[in-house]
Parts: sequence; C-alpha cells; structure tokens
Amino acid sequence: MKKKTRRYNMSTAGIIAEYNPFHNGHLYQAEQICSTLGCEHIISVMSGDYIQRGLPAVCSKYLRADMAVSNGIDAVFELPMVFATASAGDFAFAGVSLLEKLHAVDYLVFGAECDDVDLLNTIANFLIDEPTEFSDLIRQYITDGNSYPAARAKAFAGLLPDAVSVIAEPNNILAIEYLAALKKLNSSIKPYIIKREQAAYNSTDINGTICSASAIRSLIQETNKAEISSNIIDTIKKILPDASASLFLSEYGRSFPVFENDLSALLQYRLLQQTTMPDTADMTPELYNKLRKADTCSCYHDILESAKSKEITQTRINRAILHLLLDVKKTDMEQFKDKGWSFYGHILALRRNGSAVLKKIKKNAAFPVFTKTADGIRQLDSVGYKMLSYDITATRIYNHTVYNKFGNKLPDDFTVQTPVR
Repeated sequence: MKKKTRRYNMSTAGIIAEYNPFHNGHLYQAEQICSTLGCEHIISVMSGDYIQRGLPAVCSKYLRADMAVSNGIDAVFELPMVFATASAGDFAFAGVSLLEKLHAVDYLVFGAECDDVDLLNTIANFLIDEPTEFSDLIRQYITDGNSYPAARAKAFAGLLPDAVSVIAEPNNILAIEYLAALKKLNSSIKPYIIKREQAAYNSTDINGTICSASAIRSLIQETNKAEISSNIIDTIKKILPDASASLFLSEYGRSFPVFENDLSALLQYRLLQQTTMPDTADMTPELYNKLRKADTCSCYHDILESAKSKEITQTRINRAILHLLLDVKKTDMEQFKDKGWSFYGHILALRRNGSAVLKKIKKNAAFPVFTKTADGIRQLDSVGYKMLSYDITATRIYNHTVYNKFGNKLPDDFTVQTPVR
C-alpha cells in the first residue's frame, strides 16, 4: 500500500484475518480503512499455521505476516492456534478479545455481504440471548433428518425470517459473531463493515484483479508442481499486490504450498496410536467411531471424506480431525475460556512506521506483548504458557511437514527473525 502524504488522527483499526494468502482484496480493505475511516494505523490478528476451516494454511504464518506488513499493516499478532481453528463464534470472540486487550484499537473492520448494521445487530442480539424455542427447533429439525445448517436455517425461518438469507453467507456469519463479541465484552471498539461486492468467499473463479483466497488456493493446488508456468506467474502478479507476489514467487516450491494431504502420515500415525475416545476439542463419540473404522492407509482428504455426516458440518469434522492431530484438548479449551481467552500478544511481523502504535500497545496492553517467544514465556503464567505451547508445537509440526515436502527447514518460534518492513 502506498504511503500517504496526508496525516490522519491517531486512530487505529483492527482486523481479524487469515491472509491465506494476502491478496488484492485485503489491500483494498486496508486502503478503504485509511481513506474512509481516516485511520493512521492498522493492526491485524491473524491465524497462525492452521486456519478456521480446520486445515493447514497454504504458507507459513511468518510468510503471510510478512506479506501483510509489506502491504501497509502495521503489526500482525498471532491468533492462538486453539482459537484460530475453532468454531466461528470462538474464532471471532478470541480475536476481538485480543484486540480489546491491546487497549489501542478504535475500530474493528470486517467484510460482509450484508452491510445492514441494524439487521446484523438484531441477529447478534438474538444469538446472545438465544430463546429456548430456537435450540428446541434445531434439535427437532435434526431429528427429522436435516443437517445442522439446514436445521438452523429452518429455525431462523420460523423465529427471525429476515436472518435466513443473511446467515447463508460465511462472512455475514463472522460479522454477526464479531458484533456479538463486542457486545459481550462491552467493548468501546466500534464496528465498521466494508461490503463485499466482488469475489464471493468460496468462489474459485479468477476474473479481474480481485478474487477470493479460495480461488488463489485452488489455482495453487491445481498447479502444485516444482515449477509454475509463465501463465500462472502472470496470474499471480495480477491478483496479488506486488509485495505479496514477490514473496510468493520467491518462496513457491521452497516452503509452500502446503495442503491437507501433506499431513497424511501424521494423521495416520495419530489414528493408529489412538485406542480410546480422546479428550479432543470438537470430537464427538459418533465421529470418533467413524475414525476408528477409517482406512489408515488413506490420505488425509479421503479420511475427511470418510467421516462425512449429516449431523455434523464438514468444517466441524475438519476441525475435530485437525485437533486430534495437534492434540488440542477439550478440557484445555474450556480452561482458556474460563480464564479470559487471551493471555498474550505475539507479534509475527511489524512495520517501522507503526512504532507509535506499538509503543502505545506495549504501554497499555492488559497482557504481555512480545516478538521473541522466549521473552513471552518468562512473562506468562501457567495458563498463558499452556496456550503458547500449543502455538509452538503446531508451528513445529507445520515446519516438519514443509521439510518433508520441500527439504527446507523453516525457523520456528524461537529461531525466527521477526519480519520488519
């Protein structure tokens, strides 16, 4: 993002994102924040090496954070892995909680297909004080043979008809959860919606210069070769900002792309090792029984497919299986929520021009803020250390996967040189 000559007031916008990878749509969002809100600084809370759909990120958290700060984001904080790979509600609440505890963010900016704030707030309020009738209807519709999403939509149709078309869009669902989180935290952070009018969230079409991250990942997965053609290179340069494209092309075939099948051997080992119902986040007895019958010689994708269920969404299955692989315990998740959700701010990358807001954050934050993991460990209590340990282990597993695929060792959280732009 080009540096602007005009000086704005010292206001800061927060974004919760995955940047998987950072593309022109993300750049547009950052530019809109500066031009429309007049914010001088942008802080991002970003998923680490695994994303909310329960899959590995296409490239490492440090590369994606480097792309973000190279395009004008002042600092990228890691959303702890246990919540980065959680349900939409937990993902949103954890991200908002982290931004709230920085005590430096004025606006929470997010994209949505619907920009009717009143309607989104109505739905958020409905879910905060969810009527017993609503959950009863969902259970009844599931008993009648509907999937959970279909049952939820039918329950909304009966009690809040205006919500039906809204909750059909994934970004709207997250927008509602962000608004609910702000309300639950009694936060002074103001929400600001940038309406999505171009590529749909899950669209795999590449038309023009702005497309979804899903489309970019599909393009990469279809290629997934040691070398990419000149046509693909031209496409990448068109749909990614210059700084992202440069980092992308320099690292392609060296440290990425990573997809779920690259984790096949690790998952196969975990399934062979597991003999009793585990204390795994998102796991259910029904799903575990299906996994016990899975062919442990199958690839990761086929194991996911074999676990399909009408009662459980595919993303819930993805998350449960990833949590099994990463050994994310349900009891630990409950403890993290009970103790306050956010216990530290781990900076993955930063811009030199953002020094003023970083100084404010380090002075006012309600928890330790650090770039060096060893420094963070010394400041954390036992609960914070446990959460950070999940991040450290998850990154080491991801790096192990990269090494097995490409033969290159990525730095871990203790050896990395934090990207500074």
